[in-house]
Amino acid sequence: MIYNWWLSRKAVRQANMNRSQIEAGIQTQQPDGWVSSMGSSKLVRPETRPEDLPGEGREAAVMLLFFPSVRDETVHTVLTRRRDDLADHPGQISLPGGSRDKGETLEQTALREVEEEIGVDRSRVEMLGKLNSIYIPPSDFTVTPYVGWLESEPKFTLQADEVAELICFPLTDLLDSSIRKYSSVNSDLKHRDVPWFSIQNHQVWGATAIILDDFVTRLQSVA
Repeated sequence: MIYNWWLSRKAVRQANMNRSQIEAGIQTQQPDGWVSSMGSSKLVRPETRPEDLPGEGREAAVMLLFFPSVRDETVHTVLTRRRDDLADHPGQISLPGGSRDKGETLEQTALREVEEEIGVDRSRVEMLGKLNSIYIPPSDFTVTPYVGWLESEPKFTLQADEVAELICFPLTDLLDSSIRKYSSVNSDLKHRDVPWFSIQNHQVWGATAIILDDFVTRLQSVA
């Protein structure tokens, strides 16, 4: 019993240390306001919605959620794999999140989606801050990522009609440079090397990869 108590206290100390680093990293800003190389002009992706597009576009919010895991004494985070039979983005790896409902703030959207998609009580989530918003041209969405913290590991309940799998992994995995990969694609009649993350045998690319890269870059700057 004493040994288990010591392990729990050690896990809490480790979690608190990483939480401090996370908070410091979120506050980090580059002079141009952009920190992710995955979201750079090399990928021909506008940082914000072009002003000449008609209409107002759509807004969404996602959550990068962290919590301490007593089992291996590290801070973990989660991604989801969307069901293969969905009309939008089937089978893709993403952060919990979705479209902003009328009357909601984007922060409220992120909290609601965490509760709906993975069953985490929104009242338990402490908001630590947010990262750079990302514009997604094909869907005309501007996505704002928020970073949240839980004091303990939750019991997840997946939204069966949308989420096929929960991908839970340590923060240290995300900081491992070996999981960053490159694939060659043809875009705008040009050959480009597109970066992505390999996480537990899943390919994480697009907006989700940009968000993760934004976070990793910030965290590395204060490590």
